[in-house]
Amino acid sequence: MRLLHEIGPEETPVSKGRYRYLVEGEPTGQFETWQITRLPDGSEIVRADVDGRRMPDGANLVTHLLRRADGRPVRLRLRYTRGEVKAAGQYTFEEDVIRIARQVAGYPRRQETLDIATGYEIDYHPVIAHDYVWRGYPAHARGRKWAIPIFSPDLWAEGEDALIGRALRFTVRPLGRELCRTPAGEFEQARHFEVVLDDGVRALAWYNEQGIPLRWYYPDKEYDFVLIAYTESLEGANVSGEG
Repeated sequence: MRLLHEIGPEETPVSKGRYRYLVEGEPTGQFETWQITRLPDGSEIVRADVDGRRMPDGANLVTHLLRRADGRPVRLRLRYTRGEVKAAGQYTFEEDVIRIARQVAGYPRRQETLDIATGYEIDYHPVIAHDYVWRGYPAHARGRKWAIPIFSPDLWAEGEDALIGRALRFTVRPLGRELCRTPAGEFEQARHFEVVLDDGVRALAWYNEQGIPLRWYYPDKEYDFVLIAYTESLEGANVSGEG
């Protein structure tokens, strides 16, 4: 697993795992490896490595998120390569403003601010980052569809706009609980959601009791992201698999 910052002695392991990326049921060769650790003050660090080196011109994304004990994001750092594009960015999260510093190879360093609705969540693209669905869905919505303000860096922007910040809005609807089978194990009573992205693309998502994404599926595109290995460390539980 590639890291932007090594794990420090003050960090306590919480959980780790791996996702396989598939299209039409077939592996693409792209994998995601991730790990969550906890600091003494209760804040957490989420590290992820989306590895596309087995694919021609495959995208590679290495991320490092610091979030508070209550789950609110503090700072995100990432490194991204896709074909000839090489870029890095840092995003600092405030109540209704995001401060961005990003650098694309061959272009000047850019510093920007992005205004966004309060209570926003973040989608920074690894599957482990898709916990914004349940984090952003309020209890008072009581099963109704709910629009969630989302910040997301743009991985597909061309030239010097790579990693530019976007303020989006995703619509989320809970679908109850059901059994979710993955190569990492069977998860009873998994939380199931429907998500409609800003561009109208529909996704289905499943989460375990700890809020870890188990599967993320785009039915119209047949893109599928499935948990294939999972270990919980903090409470001594150990559930793992490989497929």
